[in-house]
Amino acid sequence: MSALFDNLIASSFFVVDPASRLFWLSILSSVFLAILVLRLQGRTINLRFLRRVFLSKRYWLNPSTITDLKWFVANCGVKAILATLFVSAQLAVTMGVALALQREFGTASTSTLPWFTIAVVYSLVFFVAEDLSRFLLHVAMHKIPLLWRVHTVHHSATTLTPLTLHRVHPVEICLYYARGILVFGLISGVFVYQFGGQLTALDILGVDALGFLFNMVGANLRHSNIWLSFGRFEKQFISPAQHQLHHSSEVIHRDTNFGTCLAIWDRWLGSWQPAGTQKQKLTFGLAPRKTECQRESSEYSVSPFLVVKGVN
Repeated sequence: MSALFDNLIASSFFVVDPASRLFWLSILSSVFLAILVLRLQGRTINLRFLRRVFLSKRYWLNPSTITDLKWFVANCGVKAILATLFVSAQLAVTMGVALALQREFGTASTSTLPWFTIAVVYSLVFFVAEDLSRFLLHVAMHKIPLLWRVHTVHHSATTLTPLTLHRVHPVEICLYYARGILVFGLISGVFVYQFGGQLTALDILGVDALGFLFNMVGANLRHSNIWLSFGRFEKQFISPAQHQLHHSSEVIHRDTNFGTCLAIWDRWLGSWQPAGTQKQKLTFGLAPRKTECQRESSEYSVSPFLVVKGVN
């Protein structure tokens, strides 16, 4: 019970948690990037303009954003409950994989690689596996009718703000937590088996550092009204503008740009769509789906804990 209370308190102080996308430094970097983008678009940057862009009541106090806030508050409790199990589950899967490999193949040969090299390799392997697993689950959330009903909570936002990230059904949160446990446990288990004690403090050097870097290069702008394109690099990395296309209700943008960081998965699937440097006028929110399964999903209303048919 004490651990649950501690996690609930921790989830409430997201602005001082470096792992959170709403960490104060990540927010500050996003504001800086937004101002830079607006300046490059030829806007005159002054105090009045900045107040209109960042502190608009129309942007922050509309029904969609208020709904984002409600989901954010509700999900703080859900994440606090899951967090009490998350670390233990990660450790259990990691040790289970390592012990299974040892039983199957015997003790691994002693590594002569420097610790830093092992740390870099581990971080890159984990980053790729984490990104691919997020992509596959995201595709499933769109393509499987039952999961799409749950995912509509996120896509129902008609105004994108950084809080929209937290506009997620608890079932989806549980699926992503389970995915994270599985990926971390499998990758870490293999490395623990192969390199043993040389993995000390890898989270600090690798996994957390990569997540922090992702947040610092404009992750908050994925759900915003700032059009940040990566230009020619969009073939390698999903830009905030590309994710905004993903949220568009236009048919031509439907089921595109599922990726979180790397664009290679969308390119392989054929769902990749560049945003381009010219800002597009987009409408966000849910649009009618054409297939029978997708039409059926529109008959459902999603509450924080239930998927209820026939409720408006």
